[in-house]
Amino acid sequence: MTAAKAGWTVFCSESVCDVMESKPALREFFVEFFCDFAAKAGTAVDLGLAPPGRPQAEPGVYSLLVESSGIFIEYAVMADIKEFLISKMLYSC
Repeated sequence: MTAAKAGWTVFCSESVCDVMESKPALREFFVEFFCDFAAKAGTAVDLGLAPPGRPQAEPGVYSLLVESSGIFIEYAVMADIKEFLISKMLYSC
């Protein structure tokens, strides 16, 4: 028997990784952004609240624009495994 996972994680699609790898100077920024996102959005879901962003037509899928950082992401909430799948990301400097 495996113990339940305590915290939430973020998994990025290959296209999202390509965006991050195209900006090596921002590596730490992206890591901190997604760690913070996992903690805050995961807490919201654990409390029965909606995660940040706008719900999309597909259940469990959200889009989020972070204007202060120039980031737009689309992600899926996989509550059963406490993971956010980041399927799309746009970053503008």
